[in-house]
Amino acid sequence: MAQTPMGDGAEATAEAVGTAVPERTRRRLPRAAKRALVALAGLVLMAASVAGFWATAAAFDQRIAVAVAARDLPRGHVLTAADLSSAEVLLGDVPHVVWSHGTAEALAGLALERALPAGSLVTADMLVEPSVGAFGDALEVVVPVDTSLSPSGVHEGDTVLLIDPGVAPSHQQPGRRRSVIRSLALAGFDGSSMRLFVPPAEWVWWRALPAELGAAPMVLPVPLGGDAAALAADLDELWAASYEREAAALHPFGDEWRAQAAPGELEVIIALDLSLAASAITEGDLALLVDPGVPRGSGGGRPRSVLRAVRLEHYRDGMLGVWAEPREWVWWRTLPQRLGAAPMVLRVTEGSDTDAVADELNDRWRRAWEQG
Repeated sequence: MAQTPMGDGAEATAEAVGTAVPERTRRRLPRAAKRALVALAGLVLMAASVAGFWATAAAFDQRIAVAVAARDLPRGHVLTAADLSSAEVLLGDVPHVVWSHGTAEALAGLALERALPAGSLVTADMLVEPSVGAFGDALEVVVPVDTSLSPSGVHEGDTVLLIDPGVAPSHQQPGRRRSVIRSLALAGFDGSSMRLFVPPAEWVWWRALPAELGAAPMVLPVPLGGDAAALAADLDELWAASYEREAAALHPFGDEWRAQAAPGELEVIIALDLSLAASAITEGDLALLVDPGVPRGSGGGRPRSVLRAVRLEHYRDGMLGVWAEPREWVWWRTLPQRLGAAPMVLRVTEGSDTDAVADELNDRWRRAWEQG
């Protein structure tokens, strides 16, 4: 039997006889499964990227040694070799100064146009040649320093204590105790002075410092690894105690002494030369006050002579205290300067004729002086 193609008529016939033709079906994944696949693909891609980055970085990791600040450096600071250190970093196109043997020494002596925190890169544009006068708003100041407290020497870059030398108390003035002003890194040091480049306000302070102190400030190195603040506190305590002892020695008679002054009287405390005293001098003794004289010579000189008899009403340990009217006070006050030395004192026996003793001594001393 010949087979005839099945066309539209066959389909119609099949429908007529109840035979169904199956439709083509499409299989679809659930949405949750799709999201899981996308997330998984993202993670795989991310892992591949990270691995690629580290592989590339490892291949091109070219760290170089560069110059950095070894500590915080202020604007205007003149560099020393101790101010610089090295660090290995990845820089790319970031400006820097390559570190090599001799870099620190090559940069020493240049000044900073801006402040540089510790660890910061040193770049060529921040370095300037110090000049007389100003660069930026920094001014040059040369400060003399006294290194007498440092017998082992002081060197550029040392951390030092800057010290007010103080003024010893005297009968003329109360004086001022020695004290620590601040700690600093010694910069621009030539052995006797510091050459600093500082902002205008600080420049004024440095310029006025020697005049305010009445002398060059002193410097004392802080031992390597030492605590500058603790050392300063210890020294201030020591110097304060020493000053109090010196001041007390100038007023050996206590508070009662000051209460004995009559209205209008002024105080004089004068040191005496005891070399003529054959026996101990004590408070209340009758004594002769003696001009020690000056030996004969081209300047003329003068013989030793008795100035006057005095009662040592206020005397202790070679110091004589006197309350006097202004005119008498001037005589006592200027006596050591006029004599060129401390007046001498000679104890005499109670009840002696002091005028007769003085005449005899003056005659004897004149003959000795004339004989040379």
